[in-house]
Amino acid sequence: MKDNTKLLIISGSGGDGAISGVRKKFIPRGGPDGGDGGDGGNIILKGNKNITSLKDVSYIKKIKAENGFPGSAGNKKGRKGKDKTIRLPIGTVIYEVKGKDKKKIYEILKEEKKTILEGGKGGRGNAKMANSVIQYPLLAEKGEGNKETLIEIDFIMESDVAIIGKPNTGKSYLLSKITNAKPNIKNYPYTTTSIETGIIETVKRQYKIIEVPGIEDKENNLGKQNLKHTERCKVFVFIKENEEDNTVETIKKIKPNIFDDKKIIIVKSYLNEELKNFDFMAKDVEEIKKCIEKFAEKPSIPFNEEDEDPDVIKIGEEKELVEKVGEEFVVKHQQVIRIAERVNLDHWDVMAQFMKVLHNKGVSKKLFEMKIKPGDIVKIGRIELEWS
Repeated sequence: MKDNTKLLIISGSGGDGAISGVRKKFIPRGGPDGGDGGDGGNIILKGNKNITSLKDVSYIKKIKAENGFPGSAGNKKGRKGKDKTIRLPIGTVIYEVKGKDKKKIYEILKEEKKTILEGGKGGRGNAKMANSVIQYPLLAEKGEGNKETLIEIDFIMESDVAIIGKPNTGKSYLLSKITNAKPNIKNYPYTTTSIETGIIETVKRQYKIIEVPGIEDKENNLGKQNLKHTERCKVFVFIKENEEDNTVETIKKIKPNIFDDKKIIIVKSYLNEELKNFDFMAKDVEEIKKCIEKFAEKPSIPFNEEDEDPDVIKIGEEKELVEKVGEEFVVKHQQVIRIAERVNLDHWDVMAQFMKVLHNKGVSKKLFEMKIKPGDIVKIGRIELEWS
């Protein structure tokens, strides 16, 4: 079962705002009429209860949403870029990956849509930038650039009960007896190499049972990589091979807190031995079912839900207006950068309007606070200005 993969996600860039209009006296409907650019497409996650692995996304390395379209004359707004939706199983955890570090940003606990990466905002056309001081703007905004990030997608199966034990102790046989599952049953070790699932139907509700491949030692076993799928279960059914069977202790070494707040039902695969320090010892299939119904009455344990569940997940937002890099002042304000990249600042009237923008957005104030001097270089996107 494919349960982990990495994916580069890229949202769409916003469309550019238009510079357009009629600038002559006595012409009806004159003035600026450049339309706004359309927003770029978003990257959206959608939980789907019918998906049970990551096989559909595991072969994909990159997903990109569509760019927004530019505005045009006549106050026509550009079309929004199309979104891209990634459909994932319930129980999937999403991490943002930066180098060797990763940070959990979201987990899918129900069938819902969630925007994980927003597209760039469309740039404003010059019609939107007119005011009482500048009645015919020669400025428009470039569409906001796209965003991209590498995410790790980790699927953790939702289950109520996990069957554990050494290889060839009858885990698959037990699963077939207490559920509707039909696992591959053979009389040799490691017949089961991935998680097997089954369902117990009761009057109250369904119980999902998983069989974890055999766990033999701490360092080298097939079960180790699958233990994460037991994190949300409430009950473990442990098939104990003999008195020396230390599978539970081995699992604790791999995941120390795995049995916290869980119940362990013992099923012995040998006779005439006293078993101690466990919650219950079951003798037959019906007893096992009764124990499961008793101990797993509540639904499986989800990860902690956040108090706030926003429609859009914010990743890597910048808040600095200006940053000093060496001897240069680098403007980080995205709206200012987008305006700078859409206009020709060689014209004095355009430059005058642009300096007004720097003032209104608080960039000039920040530069003075940072002790900028005449002759210093200010970088705004692709352009460089000499401060005067």
